[in-house]
Amino acid sequence: MFFRSKRLTFGMVFLAAILISGGLCFFLLRQPPDIREYWSIRRDWDAAGQDANAATKNRLATQYLDVAHRHPGTVGGLSALPLASTHAPDTTVGKEARQQLAEQFETADIGNITAAFYRSSGQWHTIQNLAPTLLARARNSPDHPKTAQLLSEICVIMNPSEHGEPSAIYDDAADLIADRYASSPDIHHFCEILSRFHGSPPWAGRYERHLRAILQVNQDRKVRCSAQFSLASVVQVTSEHRLAEAEALFEQFCTEFDGKHSYSYQRIEKALIRAAKNQLKELQFRASGMAAPDIAGMDLDDQPMKLSDYRGRVVLLNFWATWCFPCMKLIPHEREVVAKFQGQPFDIIGVNCDDDIQKARDAVVRSKMTWRSFHNQVDGKPTITKEWNILGYPTLYLIDHHGTIRKRWVGAPRTDVLEHMVSVLVDAARRKVSPDAMQPVVAALPLPSANTNTNTNAVAAAPATTLAPRPDTRFLDKVYRTPDGSESKYVVFIPRDFDGSVAFPAILYLHGAGSRGSDGQRHLQHGLAKFIREKNLDFNFIGIFPQARESEDWTAESTGGKRALAILNQVQTDYRIDVDRISLTGVSMGGAGTWSLAAADPTHWASIVPICHGGDTKAAARLKDVPCWCFHGDADRVISVQRSREMVEAIQNAGGRPLYQEFPGVDHNSCADHVYSMNDLYVWMLLQNRTKR
Repeated sequence: MFFRSKRLTFGMVFLAAILISGGLCFFLLRQPPDIREYWSIRRDWDAAGQDANAATKNRLATQYLDVAHRHPGTVGGLSALPLASTHAPDTTVGKEARQQLAEQFETADIGNITAAFYRSSGQWHTIQNLAPTLLARARNSPDHPKTAQLLSEICVIMNPSEHGEPSAIYDDAADLIADRYASSPDIHHFCEILSRFHGSPPWAGRYERHLRAILQVNQDRKVRCSAQFSLASVVQVTSEHRLAEAEALFEQFCTEFDGKHSYSYQRIEKALIRAAKNQLKELQFRASGMAAPDIAGMDLDDQPMKLSDYRGRVVLLNFWATWCFPCMKLIPHEREVVAKFQGQPFDIIGVNCDDDIQKARDAVVRSKMTWRSFHNQVDGKPTITKEWNILGYPTLYLIDHHGTIRKRWVGAPRTDVLEHMVSVLVDAARRKVSPDAMQPVVAALPLPSANTNTNTNAVAAAPATTLAPRPDTRFLDKVYRTPDGSESKYVVFIPRDFDGSVAFPAILYLHGAGSRGSDGQRHLQHGLAKFIREKNLDFNFIGIFPQARESEDWTAESTGGKRALAILNQVQTDYRIDVDRISLTGVSMGGAGTWSLAAADPTHWASIVPICHGGDTKAAARLKDVPCWCFHGDADRVISVQRSREMVEAIQNAGGRPLYQEFPGVDHNSCADHVYSMNDLYVWMLLQNRTKR
């Protein structure tokens, strides 16, 4: 019976494969010749991939151009032209493809043009110079059933960068959509580009009118879904005084859409619901521009105190604990700030989060802290950290003299940034600037250089790096061989002072998805290896750098994750490593792998440093005793900062004390440079020992 069942299952799978293949062939055979030829070449291109050599790209681009010549003005022909121009942009073929597009846009049916947009999604940004032609076609064909979609696609073509500005063509197309085609079911792309999953760009605020006009008359679920989410996102970035309105709009979105309706946009709808809930958490996270709720409790000497007693003065509210390494490192800098602003309307107020209050009192004396601190919990009341939704330590809030939160740092801020912002707000407090006149003050809070460099609000940016190793740099190329004979290249960094007489601490580094391959080198261009090249002579860890192959990841159950651990074991055999001081770290995909490998074997690691990714919150209890310092940039548009927050919160709820730091204004690709350039990180790692937790 078992073997019969197995044969039946195999037969069913085989039959399903035949039916699917046959259905696909039947579908293509029913398509007109231009579509069949287009998809035939498109399959070849997808198989070749973005890393195809120049000859392959030119060959495929030539085939695309041939389709356009044989079928001018058709959907297939129009779809082929942007692909030919983008795959071989500097060749005769690419230039001719762009010329053909310009000519065919003048005469082709608008419906064919919009259908071509659909098939060549993501390839049209290179033809912005043709947008005026398309706008003219739309103006001259106001009653064509696909004119609304054409206008929407014009906005996609002309979509500015996050910090750019919309063009006049973008404005004209948007105005036509709002004034004439607001009820069309074909304008969802216009609504989509006014927001990102993690927030709208600053320029999107000028199109709030357009979104409201669309929502007033449009009944299409796909359009309403994208427009309602974008409206909430746009209001959120428009002004700090509209945060409550944005919160209400996100709640309205979550009420109207549940992700359960089966239609073509269902997957996107579900993603937008998750994003809306994340934004609601952010708005309830004591965001900048919100009034700071009062705190009434007892200080560490059991004397009553209230946050509102300091109204009229600038307050730096710091959530800290003695077990928090970066909290204690920050205290000398806080003392310097107190001394600098002595006699001015400024105070530091702490919220101590130690369970043992005597430890906190001893730390105050030992560290010469001159400011008062609330005790986190008094007389069975809810903890202050719970009321303020604190995840990382230290978390600091800079509050102006009106009691409004002006800045939040999750993790220690850069001292020059902190002093500058305190100075700006103290000046406003001295001048008794009214609440209505605070906007210019808020605008002056960032350091001047922060307007052009998003990294300046976090730790000091890493110095310029040369990837050529110095003569005494010891990155050693290695090969791991599996029992079946396959090979994988990896790299080991050996510190200058290592001679085998003393066991050294080690770091296993897991790279991100963009460094996958088999060359054994690509993953050394970024992250930890990049920093080691800068430190070179005084980096006192053995570094292990495996490389995941294409399509692999680092999770514990994956081939890549298992190979990384096998490589670590091999390095431990080859070199004298202190097995009680092995740390695990990774970026993006490597951050997810760090969470996964640590949860699979929590006793193996002295510490973990996951960056820019979350993990399985169901495994949080397994990680509660593992020393963890998690990092994320709050401007990450690739992996939501909420992923790290959720993981850290889950470990806290399980009884753990993970460290967590967010870098303000730092995006996905910059975060690793900030983390690995922190000298304090390596000091903290050296303090960790898996047998002394």
